[in-house]
Amino acid sequence: MSVTAETIEQYFEQYGWSYQRLDDTTFRTGFRGDVSSFIIYIRLSKNWVYFTIVPFVVAPKDETCKHKLYEHLLRLNHEINMAKFGVDKDGDIVLSVELPREKLDYNEFSDALGALCYYSDEAYLEALNLAQDPGAISHFQEEDDLDWGE
Repeated sequence: MSVTAETIEQYFEQYGWSYQRLDDTTFRTGFRGDVSSFIIYIRLSKNWVYFTIVPFVVAPKDETCKHKLYEHLLRLNHEINMAKFGVDKDGDIVLSVELPREKLDYNEFSDALGALCYYSDEAYLEALNLAQDPGAISHFQEEDDLDWGE
């Protein structure tokens, strides 16, 4: 059975978070993490449930920043589980979890929100710094530099 908007409302009640139902398929919620506040959108499509923080970081204006940020996030995507970083049509960075709508249960709903909370807190400051400061260095680059020195 495919999860419905009403089921998502029940999951929110069970999770204990407030939310707004924006339309028949879209919800908005949010949380205050250790480093910032984040808004999460949950959208039901025909086959998928999308949990998304958008924008996670606003599109970098500087090309050097853009290159460093994209490389950092691609490498980070390789290391993290469940959630992934992407770029929207405006060039803003998004953090999302995509789960099949069929048989989505409360535990998966809870895990998706938990992953967004965890990774947003872990990644935000470094991503923001890379997006705004052309001289910023990713921790991946620092690790690579250490590898070369051995």
